[in-house]
Amino acid sequence: MTHSKIEHRAANVEEGNTKSLLVAGCVNCIDQCDQLLNIISQSVYVDASKGGSSIGAHVRHILDRFHCFFTGLKMSSIDYDARKRDKEIEHNLEAATFALATVARRIDQLNQMQFPTELIRVRESVHPSNPAVEISSTAEREMMGLITHSIHHLAIIALIAKSFGYQMGTDFGKAPSTIVYERA
Repeated sequence: MTHSKIEHRAANVEEGNTKSLLVAGCVNCIDQCDQLLNIISQSVYVDASKGGSSIGAHVRHILDRFHCFFTGLKMSSIDYDARKRDKEIEHNLEAATFALATVARRIDQLNQMQFPTELIRVRESVHPSNPAVEISSTAEREMMGLITHSIHHLAIIALIAKSFGYQMGTDFGKAPSTIVYERA
């Protein structure tokens, strides 16, 4: 992509539109999870034999981080170590589908929400031998983090699903910047 195309894209992104773009990115990640859950079987969802972890474990992890975001956003303090790690979502395709729909509804409501204007606190462990780190962030930055984190797990999910013979779309689990680059 040429410099002028990048400038043009940047000029089209108004400051007030940032939240809408981030919501769209979150929706895209959740839609990919939904597409997958609609085609795989319960046995494939829980099978950990072809990747060390199951698709269910990755879906549960994605949803956990979204739950932490929503819980913490209300208090301007997000703790990603406070994940529920709900084994029912990890082991039950139907429970995962329900949880995914719940997160999708909450994402849809983000455009109407008033985000905190001040910095928010974010806490997460970054090394197993040290205490969790707490830093300042913004709701928008955390949404961006949710998107990139989800894409990372969706890429792993795609590899696992393909190992079971499922055909995934060419953009499934792929970073938006990579998709843009490949289409240019």
